[in-house]
Amino acid sequence: MNEQLLAEATQAGERLIEAEHAADVARAEFHRSVRRLHLSGASLRELASALGLSHQRVHQIVEAAGGARRWRVRRQQATGLACSFCGRTQRHTRALITGPGVYICDRCIALAHKVLAPGGAQHATSGPLHAVPEDAAGQRCSFCGKHRRQVSGLAATTGNPAGEISSTAAICAECLSLCQDIRAERLA
Repeated sequence: MNEQLLAEATQAGERLIEAEHAADVARAEFHRSVRRLHLSGASLRELASALGLSHQRVHQIVEAAGGARRWRVRRQQATGLACSFCGRTQRHTRALITGPGVYICDRCIALAHKVLAPGGAQHATSGPLHAVPEDAAGQRCSFCGKHRRQVSGLAATTGNPAGEISSTAAICAECLSLCQDIRAERLA
């Protein structure tokens, strides 16, 4: 196997992961901005015209970002969703942030923040939540897919004595920061 081509492919893969993450962040920011515009009084049709989008697309964006009006009755949320770090169900947490097949609750966001700050491991309901050492090259963030060596910090849960979660979940410092922003916005 050509080692140079393998190295190039690895680097291209890492750049792709970073670009996809940046695109996801930009998309989420755009959707939140469109929703804020609507909540501030702009109609869906006005937004569609100003942004050069269809009325239907603006409606989809607003609904995906949290809905039209705060006083509106919320749709029944999907059942069976649970935090991938502690196993708490969506019903038993104030906020559950969704990633690609992974979820993190508001309590685990705060716990992961403490773990990645100087001071060591804290304990989550399902087992220890710990900082992943830099030499754990195979460990990846469950949200963005970046390897440990690509991020400044990575918190992971291991052990599953209660059988509440199916596998080890991990979150990097960048995704944790994004989750904190989303949590703050939802709880505001």
